[in-house]
Amino acid sequence: MNPSGGLVWHWHAWRHQHAWQESINQVGQWLEVTPTPSKELVLIGASAGWMMPSAWLQRFEKVTTFDIDLFAAPLFRRRHGPALKVSGTQLRCHTSDALTHLQPLLRAHNRAAILFDNVLGQIRFHHTSIDEASHRIEAITKALRGRSWGSVHDAYSGKVVPNQGPISQPHRMKTIQTPHHFSDENLMKTPGFAEFGKQLQPQGEWLDHLTANVFPEGTPIHHIAWPYSTHYCHWLQAGWVTE
Repeated sequence: MNPSGGLVWHWHAWRHQHAWQESINQVGQWLEVTPTPSKELVLIGASAGWMMPSAWLQRFEKVTTFDIDLFAAPLFRRRHGPALKVSGTQLRCHTSDALTHLQPLLRAHNRAAILFDNVLGQIRFHHTSIDEASHRIEAITKALRGRSWGSVHDAYSGKVVPNQGPISQPHRMKTIQTPHHFSDENLMKTPGFAEFGKQLQPQGEWLDHLTANVFPEGTPIHHIAWPYSTHYCHWLQAGWVTE
């Protein structure tokens, strides 16, 4: 079973589109200002593109998606295919493990911009140890040197007080290193997280998704609140690297 996909995930995403709308808007606004000079886009971990605007995808002449989830490709075509047909954007969706075959994929699409769509933060769930997952993420980022690439992914996640009001999105900031787990008290004290943490009213320990060092130093990082459910929230990182 895929620990970060499948029908349960797609049902949950469909059901919570209204509650996620502010987060979706924030992701869209970030994408709109990202420098992507290439006319070809490769999406890794595309899922059904639940949090991605069709309008941004329409700027490309060719979009190629990869996801290990069997339901991702047909749902992506259903959600974004009609808009991409209007813009004349060529769409190809693949069901495969792009991370395992990253090097040949990069060679095959040597001029494409690469976007990891909510996948790098899931890597820790596909490995039995934190060290193994961390090394895997490091190897992926090393393979991308010299490429134009971006990622939106989980940075931290945890329980919150249910039924809170709207969460003000945090300002853009440089990402910082924190422990693999941290309590609500530590979250409140962590530089850059204090204002966001107060709004979230976190409960207990929050999980570090091991993505604090994904981007090269100096990369502008956008932090986005994602209320995954009424009692659980994710803190997303979004950044784009142009080398």
